[in-house]
Amino acid sequence: MSAASSEEIVNKRGKVSSPVWQFFGYYKSDRSQTNVVCKLCKTVVPAKTGNTTNLMYHPLEHSRIQPTTSVAATPHKQQTTTERYSASVPYDKESKRYKDIMEAVAYHIAKDMLPLSTVEKP
Repeated sequence: MSAASSEEIVNKRGKVSSPVWQFFGYYKSDRSQTNVVCKLCKTVVPAKTGNTTNLMYHPLEHSRIQPTTSVAATPHKQQTTTERYSASVPYDKESKRYKDIMEAVAYHIAKDMLPLSTVEKP
């Protein structure tokens, strides 16, 4: 094991608004906190200007993080588009209207390459 990978990883200084920071930090020696490190596999992950998009996809398990009020909370299993959307739709799942809406939402997300969380927005 290299010295860097055995070095203590500390939390990001200041306010953190993304739950991905429960899985990432900085080596204690990185006083300027410029190189983000995965707490699980000790890999340095590119995150210029504090952008968390790359962090969400490293490794794939981190992309399953659900927004929570507590950064220390354990992430939940990612829901399917159908599960996310059906929780807020008052239509019967067997109705034509429900099926038409689901197809339109799936097409919109796939065509525009949007994140699945799009269906959670107002």
